[in-house]
Amino acid sequence: MIKMLTRSLCPFVLLLPQLVFAQALQTGVPLEQEPHHRIVFENKYVRIYDALIPPADLTLFHTHSFDSVSVPISGGKGTNEFLGKAPVDTTPVRGNAGFNKATYTHRVGNIGTTPLRFVGAEIKAPSDSPGVPAILDAVPGHKLVLENDRVKVYRLSIDPKQATGIRSRTRPWLRISVSQSTIAVKESGKNQETLETKPGDYRWHDGATAQSLENIGSTPYEAIEIEWK
Repeated sequence: MIKMLTRSLCPFVLLLPQLVFAQALQTGVPLEQEPHHRIVFENKYVRIYDALIPPADLTLFHTHSFDSVSVPISGGKGTNEFLGKAPVDTTPVRGNAGFNKATYTHRVGNIGTTPLRFVGAEIKAPSDSPGVPAILDAVPGHKLVLENDRVKVYRLSIDPKQATGIRSRTRPWLRISVSQSTIAVKESGKNQETLETKPGDYRWHDGATAQSLENIGSTPYEAIEIEWK
């Protein structure tokens, strides 16, 4: 009887570690522990991650603990599967900006032929600067694409040899470059800065700025600018 009981328990004992491991994957790991995600910058306001998913690859289930703005840097065909739900097909479009409300756990797959890449800005804290978010709707090259109680987001597009003119902001903000180009940054009280931008580059500003961008390259410059509320 004891031998028979032992033999009947053996398969369960061998299977137990696999069940525990599978359960751990299903509950999700913190975003910073997911192998496809890299934390590239962090301060008291923001945590920026860069996620790269090659074709035919799939992330682990991972948990987003902050509200965030996600920007596809390289689009294609993917899947998005929230924990406990069936996966859905997605078509991330390069240069779009989407707001995601925390907390949620999901995993992302790449079912296309090109890498999927996202740069995300997690909102750790609201602005403690005075003033209100800038109104840039009438500024050439600016399009308001998203606004809520956390952020105000513009898509920026500057043709070669064109400039934005001075844009004043009083609150923290982030620029995420979507295209490769060469821009000149002119800011009051500072020397002009020339930047060779690459897709996924970012620049954080802690507070008040009075800044103009000029495209001195030969290709259009595209970016997403996120201002904290």
